[in-house]
Amino acid sequence: MMDTRDQPEEPETSWSENTTPASDDLGDIDDDVEEIIRFPVPLRRSGEFGQGPRLMRGPIRRRTRTDLYHDLSVTKCQQSYTFPMLDSRHSMDGSEASTSSAITIITSPTSSSSDPWSASRLAEDDEDLSDREDEDMLLVPKLEPQEEEINMADVKETTTQTESHALIATPITTKRPRGRPRKHPKVNLEDKAKVAKARSKTGCITCRKRKKKCDERKPGCLNCEKNAAICEGYPPKTVWKSGKEKAEEGMRIINYVVVHESEVDAIPAAQLRRMSFSVPSLPPRLPPIIDGVETPGDRIFFHHYLFNLGYRFTVEGEHENAFTQLLLSMAVEHPQVMHSILGLSGKHIDFSSPYGLQLLKEHPEVDLPTLEARSEHHALLAMKELAHNTDQVLEQQGQTTDLKELIDATMGQMLCHVLETLADPSPRGFHRVSLKKYHEIMSKHPPTNSKFSLFANEFFQYHTCADELIFFPTSPADEYASNKWEIPSTIIQPAAVRLLGVFDNLFTYMSRITQLRNQIRNNLERGVDPPVPYQSRWIATEIEAGLRDWEPAWPTGDARDLAGHLYRQMLYVYLYRTIYPPSPPKWKVQDKLIGVVNDGIDLLSRLGPRDSTQTLALVPAFVLGCAAFEESQREPIRKAIGAVKAYMEYKNSDTALLVLEKVWRLMDAKDPRSWDWQRIAHDMGLDFLAT
Repeated sequence: MMDTRDQPEEPETSWSENTTPASDDLGDIDDDVEEIIRFPVPLRRSGEFGQGPRLMRGPIRRRTRTDLYHDLSVTKCQQSYTFPMLDSRHSMDGSEASTSSAITIITSPTSSSSDPWSASRLAEDDEDLSDREDEDMLLVPKLEPQEEEINMADVKETTTQTESHALIATPITTKRPRGRPRKHPKVNLEDKAKVAKARSKTGCITCRKRKKKCDERKPGCLNCEKNAAICEGYPPKTVWKSGKEKAEEGMRIINYVVVHESEVDAIPAAQLRRMSFSVPSLPPRLPPIIDGVETPGDRIFFHHYLFNLGYRFTVEGEHENAFTQLLLSMAVEHPQVMHSILGLSGKHIDFSSPYGLQLLKEHPEVDLPTLEARSEHHALLAMKELAHNTDQVLEQQGQTTDLKELIDATMGQMLCHVLETLADPSPRGFHRVSLKKYHEIMSKHPPTNSKFSLFANEFFQYHTCADELIFFPTSPADEYASNKWEIPSTIIQPAAVRLLGVFDNLFTYMSRITQLRNQIRNNLERGVDPPVPYQSRWIATEIEAGLRDWEPAWPTGDARDLAGHLYRQMLYVYLYRTIYPPSPPKWKVQDKLIGVVNDGIDLLSRLGPRDSTQTLALVPAFVLGCAAFEESQREPIRKAIGAVKAYMEYKNSDTALLVLEKVWRLMDAKDPRSWDWQRIAHDMGLDFLAT
């Protein structure tokens, strides 16, 4: 028993009503009372932290009683429960120090009720106390630690944001406080730091439609395979782009559409819809002033034809040039003619030459692939329209105004197509399609006296006669209708203002010589002796007489007058080589032929390199080269063909020189096949137009 004399006052003793002694049989209760003294605990009031005098609570004396029950052979132990006596001045969540005392309640372990406040578990029967044996039992109370005096200098400031992040990184698990839960609980920093996982958008198309989780196996996911579903694969990856990047991409697509207008249909509809959202609003597109001239490449082609190419096809002056004055005026009214002109101009430009490189440098907004694609675009459109219009002209009858305009437009397209084939490095005779269609249309619809009709008639007759110099007919049906032309009794020499040999009837002799040549070739193939009959020799003398009397229409000293004499010299060589085919036993070159060739080479060398007559020089250069038996005559021919190429910038000059080199090798070998250069070109697979 503890001594309480040193205590300042008598401690308070509390009794439970169920443990109050009600019988004298219990004996002296003082023997069973143990005094429990608690040390004084300072009291702190809310809002008076560290201020004012400190209040001390006195010690509390509490009685406890422990009894041991004996029942026959079983000893039943009693369980003690200690409950605090709450102070009404403090909260129930344990935030304030408790000043309550402990009450001990004795319960039986055999009771069916688990509630310590159950009446059946209280030791309240007086009669049970008679069987108990008194035994002292010491109950160790729960001592509350003394609260030390707080020094304000030791108080730290609240944690900063950086320290709070550290707390989030390493959270401390705290025990739930006692008492009733809060109505608005505090937010746990650890739960707040957790970031919800975003929904995956990289699954296969099938799983996303079915709203199932996809394992994203390639090429087909395992989930679709297990569920016997067809895996539609994965959508293409899209890269996020800002609004500025989308606008730039849209502008690039618009520029591509403008350049490749015919390929717009190939762009997927989904991409076109995206373009409408990604491309900023643009002002309405202005229509082109001239149909067909829409892009920077078209303007390059149009400028090249107007100021460069259009003057190389004729010997006319600037104000009388039919290729610019007549053909371009028709192209403004008929878009198909403009497509033909732009396609011709695009095929003529050699972008590897200094001129072509300069064009690319002056126009950085276009590149070589774009220009080539645009030129091919115009050529394809022109051929499509030409085929349709030709069939329409041949089907119609009469001479209505609309039909005449359609015939002129068709002639303009065919004219451009013939010139376009001159730029082909591997010619295959496509020019002959337009030449034959011309004769077919003229046989049904004779030409009128309009300026363009006369110009087109002159152009096609000139190129038809020039084509006969290279063309190798495999049957009489392949021969042109111009072979049936009659030699006029009187030489008419009108002022030939555009091309040589047509209006002045000079090419009438050329066509007649070609007809004699085809007859002699047939006799050589059949072994007819002599291959040149006397009737053919008589016709040759008549042609010779006409050539002697022919005079150019231009005044003496004009470059075109020089070209006229050159053409007459060429036709004489062509006639001589035709009626005198070489034979191996009598292989001998006549001196007069060598002299005529030398005179023709002299005239050829007098043409200036930038003279407009260079457009007419390839035909005489080729014919004179086919009679150049002497080595000294061949080099001037090579130079003359080189000058034509430098002026015209067409690739048919290289093709003509290849055929001549083959003819010269056969001449040196004294091979009689050197006489038939048409067959040589045919065997080489070269079917070109030597104009």
